[in-house]
Amino acid sequence: MPIFISQLSKDEIQRRWDLASAAKKAELKRSLRDPKVWLEQVMSLIGAAIKTFCLVLVVNSVFRDQGIIAPMGLSFFLCLPIVALNPWQMFWRYVPLDRASAAYQRVIDDLNDKL
Repeated sequence: MPIFISQLSKDEIQRRWDLASAAKKAELKRSLRDPKVWLEQVMSLIGAAIKTFCLVLVVNSVFRDQGIIAPMGLSFFLCLPIVALNPWQMFWRYVPLDRASAAYQRVIDDLNDKL
């Protein structure tokens, strides 16, 4: 039978949170020094640039279909807030933070398996 978080003592919850946070911090520091992570980050940003270019082309073609002749720069500036907000990590992602979050979740899962 699974144990819910409400069934654990406050000290146990704090201990789990401290362990997972320490693992997250250590993984973030480690991944910031890893050249492979930076290569993956660059590839993510290149992918974001390609997706942004495609989005600009779509917005520009919508303008053209409506009979509005708009410069490409206007389409770019209309797309820029969407890319900057990055909903659902659709355009780019911060790879070191992804790894740190995975380490945090791994510690929590390991502690839950030991119950």
